[in-house]
Amino acid sequence: MNYYKGNAIYDHINSNQLTNFKFCTGNLWQLVYGDSNCVPKLLALVIGANNTEYNSGYTQHQIESFNLLNVFATNSNIPIKVIKFNTDVEIENVLIADNVTDQPTEITLAELRDIFSQSGLPVSNTSTAKYLNDRTSSAYHKWQRGHLGRALTVSDIDLWKVTPTGAVQRIYELKRSYIGIGNWQPYPDDYRNFRLLSALANQVNVRLGIVYNVRKTKPVFNDDISSIKVFKVDFTRTPPIRLVGIYDTDGFFNL
Repeated sequence: MNYYKGNAIYDHINSNQLTNFKFCTGNLWQLVYGDSNCVPKLLALVIGANNTEYNSGYTQHQIESFNLLNVFATNSNIPIKVIKFNTDVEIENVLIADNVTDQPTEITLAELRDIFSQSGLPVSNTSTAKYLNDRTSSAYHKWQRGHLGRALTVSDIDLWKVTPTGAVQRIYELKRSYIGIGNWQPYPDDYRNFRLLSALANQVNVRLGIVYNVRKTKPVFNDDISSIKVFKVDFTRTPPIRLVGIYDTDGFFNL
């Protein structure tokens, strides 16, 4: 999985103070876990925290991110967890809770894997070792890839669109590459993640979309959102992914 630390869409939302769009960046992820059939089984707000932050509760943004994800948990009866890991040490333990209002419990990685298994997720039987953070990927996500089994599906929610009252209208998967806006199509390798998010969206009666923009790094970096390509996704329909259109920046944000 590729996790966004920032992009031009997020920058536009922030700079224009668009309160009807919500997202997480940095060491914060709203994750959806599913079984081998892409059926959602567990939702999790995962937080990477340094030594100081690890035992200091939750920030307002983390609480708001949990509450948004918890709307889906409540409406779908899918269990939800808050998982916090320390980004400054080799991970042997994590803090876990059912809600941001609860006192978290520290458990081992082996115990965390058991919780995933009890939620109906396929996990591997390999030994659980310490995981060291590096500059390219968080230790939690390396552990996730190594110990939650290849049959498991997992995706994060990149972008939420909400009404003025806070009701969720849509969720989006954000995609970007060097391919021209007219030529890009969703990759078949990503279909399992799309299917997982589609199943969740259908359970909670919201729309799912894929949003693409061109990002080039040569000769200079250019994350271009002057043209944004939008697809709607629903795996109960044929075809499951359909083009909505190509919009300029304002056109997309006013969809």
